Amino acid sequence: MTRRHSPRIILSLAALLACNTLLFAAEDEATASFTAAQANAGMAGYAQHCASCHGNELEGFGLVPGLSGSFFASRWGDKTADQLASNVNRMPPGAENSLDRSEYTEILAYILQHNGMNARGDSLPDELEALASLNIPRSALGDGNTQTPAPLLYNSEGPLVSSSRLDSLSPVTDAMLLNPPTDDWLNWRRTRNAFGHSPLNQIDKDNVEELQLAWSWALPQGENMMTPIVHDGVMFAYSYGDVLQAIDAATGELLWSFQRELEDGRAPGMKKGAAIYDDKIVIATSDIHLIALNAKTGTIEWDHKVDGGGEDSFLFRSAPLIANGKAIIGLTGRVAVEGGDFIFAVNMETGEEVWRFYTIARPDEPGGNSWNGLPLEERNGGSIWIPGSFDADLNLVYFGPAPTYDTNPLRQPHPDPNTTRDALYTNSTVALDADTGELAWHYQHISNDQLDHDWAFERQIMNLRIDGVMRKAVITGGKLAIFEALDAATGEYLFSFDLDMQNVVTEIDSRSGRKTINPAAIPELDQVISQYSMPGICPDWLGARNMQATSYNPDTKMLYIPISDTCLDDNTGERWQKYPDDSTKGSWGIIKAVNLQTQEVIWEQRQTGPQSSANLTTDAGLLFIGSTDRWFKALDQATGEVLWERRLDNALNSYPVTYRVDGRQYVAVATNSGGIHTRTMKSAAGITLPVAGATLWVFALPE
Repeated sequence: MTRRHSPRIILSLAALLACNTLLFAAEDEATASFTAAQANAGMAGYAQHCASCHGNELEGFGLVPGLSGSFFASRWGDKTADQLASNVNRMPPGAENSLDRSEYTEILAYILQHNGMNARGDSLPDELEALASLNIPRSALGDGNTQTPAPLLYNSEGPLVSSSRLDSLSPVTDAMLLNPPTDDWLNWRRTRNAFGHSPLNQIDKDNVEELQLAWSWALPQGENMMTPIVHDGVMFAYSYGDVLQAIDAATGELLWSFQRELEDGRAPGMKKGAAIYDDKIVIATSDIHLIALNAKTGTIEWDHKVDGGGEDSFLFRSAPLIANGKAIIGLTGRVAVEGGDFIFAVNMETGEEVWRFYTIARPDEPGGNSWNGLPLEERNGGSIWIPGSFDADLNLVYFGPAPTYDTNPLRQPHPDPNTTRDALYTNSTVALDADTGELAWHYQHISNDQLDHDWAFERQIMNLRIDGVMRKAVITGGKLAIFEALDAATGEYLFSFDLDMQNVVTEIDSRSGRKTINPAAIPELDQVISQYSMPGICPDWLGARNMQATSYNPDTKMLYIPISDTCLDDNTGERWQKYPDDSTKGSWGIIKAVNLQTQEVIWEQRQTGPQSSANLTTDAGLLFIGSTDRWFKALDQATGEVLWERRLDNALNSYPVTYRVDGRQYVAVATNSGGIHTRTMKSAAGITLPVAGATLWVFALPE
């Protein structure tokens, strides 16, 4: 079936061509071929124009697909070259037609060579017309397995040393997850209400300037967007390369290590963290398995392969949430997976799937009439990028499905008045019964999103006094830096506040939260959008905020929000600011402190680099942040004043944690060469980073 894809898909499809156009292989007159000279020239071209998105080893990042392995072979094998060539002029993003045709051809020759094809005497042609008759046999790509799998470098086959930490490791109970021990960090954001806050206070405003390195640990090179789990003095660090390591959290001594041997030539991907329950650590792998490991030994307890219905384009981009003895997690689609993505739960004792919820409404189910009459196979998206939250009293888990990737079919209204273009359950908060996966309620923050303005980030659950009445609310904000509160039990809209970083939404209805969209931000029916954005519209696809999680202090009711002021004009390449101000020039990062009781911004702090890490707050009044330009800082929660800072080896593209072992408090954060979001932020801000480097840094006060 032939489909026309909007520029949303083009980040995945055409991003694939950010550096490529044609790809071809094998032994037939209709088979594409290339010369050694073309491939050699293409190697340099790829490094210059493509590697920043697709990786030095063609591994891909985020939704940007890899250009090698089984996915590449299945997507482009046995196809004609013109199917790729038709998209090449869109790349690199924001610089359409910037390369000569010969340069594109050389890059593609290099990609083919990297995938196992041998150079021959016949040159790969530059003309698009000539490519329609050239085939790319899948067999010539070696079914994506042309390269010898890398050896498993990190498997220790059990504990490396005799460790009292491991011996005394206690089972993690539901009660502990509900109210974590003060010393531990047991969940992605410590607690399942996603606060990102710790009650520890040994490191405080008076002594934080004495903070020093306690130990560090080199991580596998790659996209380490990790959150360490810490329990009873043992740290569990899940990193790029599908490597899980148990480390003595006080000394940095490695206790055991496990590495997943990926199936079918899959490339490793981003990791946000693991989950812990009972005596098990559960990880989500790059080849779409959930695996439970014994926390004391690192040996496999069970291995659950996710049934993707034969689709090989699913990815994990979040971490599991534990609720009522189940590991709950959602999938993302590497490209436009037909029928969209889903959230599912697995029994932590047996590894068996318990329930599944599809984030794209089915045609014959509630919300099914919101897809402009599209059949199921033409609906896609609803990716889950961030771990869910859980309220034990209500027995509800909360997730935020991302937008669809093919927006063009949603532009023209359907003649049936009962059919809408809202595209449920994208850009919604969905509340699901933790035991059954049944939908309790949903609220769509913005419908028919044409510009990739996700509302896909953390859902924080808290008690607030609203109109004189205490309400349990779910707070979440999207890329527009508009934050909204919903009743946690019913989904009733409570309030919004806009941090003034966007010009897309012109009005928000005070009773329903329904948004009026700026006409300038609505594309014409056949308009091609470059990199999901439109000239003069902000934010672009990167968003004013993104996966850098907020932090909430429940005692002060203060929410600390990382903001990126990095919107670029597609025509000029210059930074666009809603309110141009010479004093802010070069200050790309913003932190805003908001009193959620009043929805007022109490203070705002600018800095050179956009914030790339999550926020972390403590009971001592400290706010820890990390930025793209390698700074790790401690700020005064009350004022935003910088109290301590340390420059590290690379961007802080992760989720910092704090914990205590043997009475000593530690603060840990990971650095790495960055995922696509960090790399985009550094490009927008003109920041130069090392091409490699990934380290777990752990700080403490002097003993």
